[in-house]
Amino acid sequence: MVDAWTWDLSAPEQWLSLLGSALILFAYGLTVASPERRRLYFTLSAAGAVLLFFVGVIYRNLGILMLETVWIGLNLWGLLRESRRGRNA
Repeated sequence: MVDAWTWDLSAPEQWLSLLGSALILFAYGLTVASPERRRLYFTLSAAGAVLLFFVGVIYRNLGILMLETVWIGLNLWGLLRESRRGRNA
């Protein structure tokens, strides 16, 4: 059973998942520290979600695919709202 938890860092999908997770967490940290930078938050978060979406495709994980599809959609919606808000300001 121990082998099941061995991480193969030579596998590209491991790096995609680590980078995607780091982008989402970094974006969340930015929004807590600096809420006025929403556009950056949405962009980084969407980029991380896209990377994790591809990991879900590689592993054929429907739960990850569903979560990341919704997360991408929410971030795109947020970016659209921010761009409309910028035009109206």
